[in-house]
Amino acid sequence: MRIVGNAGTIMSPDEALRLIEPDAKVVAAPGCGSPTTLLGALARRSHEVPVTLYLGLQVDDYPWLDHVDADRFRLMTWHVAGPLRRRLGDGVVEYVPARATQVPDLLQRWDVDATLIRVSPADDYGFHSLGPTASYALTSARRSRVVIAEIDPDVPRTFGAWIHRSQITATVESEQPMPLYEAATPDPTSVAIADRVLGLLPERPTLQLGIGGVPEALTASLADVDLGPLRFVGMVTDAMADLFDAGKLDIDAVYPDPAILAAEVMGTRRVMDFVDGNPLVGVRESAHSHHPAALGDLDRFVSINSAIDIDLTGQVNAESVRGRQISGVGGSIDYAETAFHSDGGLRVLALSSTTPDGKHSRIVPAIDAGNTITHPRTSIDLVVTEHGVADLRGRSLTERRSALISVSDPSFRDELADPAST
Repeated sequence: MRIVGNAGTIMSPDEALRLIEPDAKVVAAPGCGSPTTLLGALARRSHEVPVTLYLGLQVDDYPWLDHVDADRFRLMTWHVAGPLRRRLGDGVVEYVPARATQVPDLLQRWDVDATLIRVSPADDYGFHSLGPTASYALTSARRSRVVIAEIDPDVPRTFGAWIHRSQITATVESEQPMPLYEAATPDPTSVAIADRVLGLLPERPTLQLGIGGVPEALTASLADVDLGPLRFVGMVTDAMADLFDAGKLDIDAVYPDPAILAAEVMGTRRVMDFVDGNPLVGVRESAHSHHPAALGDLDRFVSINSAIDIDLTGQVNAESVRGRQISGVGGSIDYAETAFHSDGGLRVLALSSTTPDGKHSRIVPAIDAGNTITHPRTSIDLVVTEHGVADLRGRSLTERRSALISVSDPSFRDELADPAST
């Protein structure tokens, strides 16, 4: 049963968090919707009250994590960002292998007690917006006994990510600016890979892109080609606002069937202003924005993901290096399945042929023992590097091996072709 409070009364963060019982299971919203004021207060409170926090990807450096009581605070995450990697196994941070569509059901299995969110001020009808995030946070808020909202006037009002004040237990004023994500400038290798991916796209595609150099380069390059009206699924970024200005988005596609259907908005103030009140953009829970059953009717769905390495049979590791977890699954499996069921769909793996220092090939004879196989060899259609495109569809293991070696870095091809290497 939900604990009913006076959501119209602003509390201090410490007062609001007293509504959460000791040993509670607490969920916090991810990404640019992270309730950073509440997370800081929750970390400080851990010195008095034990708590378990369930959390997705954050775009800051988790500064509050340095202030927790290691004996009383436990962080469970399905996204291992940089600052968390060194903390895995230290008794505070633990990794939960989970694809995006699993998370809402896991929250129910964990029987979470409270949800912390960042929201816009209420409108005239009492509705707040979670703005840049819905994924698991909105589902969790609807199931939790306690919902504490951090009010931030800078949060954009997005279609789909709504919660009514009657569903909120307590509110606090945000004392921290909304987290924003500044994309890195794509390097020449990323640009070269993006150019090759661009040549594979069908007309009028629905594209799923993540964050990183290749997705950023590819989204930017779409402004210079004519593929017809474009749609996107998964994430909204600054470059998509530029595509709107260039007249590339499907302007006939408005909410509830929008040109961009996202679980998260990740970017700067540029994209936050773009999504504010924009019916071309819908921000929805993972059950709508990640689930293959909800997305499978979309034609020409192209999933474009990356990886740490791929072996010569087509097995993909996107999570671990030398047995250490450095990333999460995210929505990559869900979107690959969506593309498989889509009429005219494509499952693309785009990665550089070597590590940044050029010392190691990212096309390998076999996935190292201790590393994770994120995608089985049946889940990738095309592998794209700066050196070319390997089409794995209908290929035997021998043919796959030859195709993948042909797009590896030339300095590693003899080694990969040596039968003793496998």
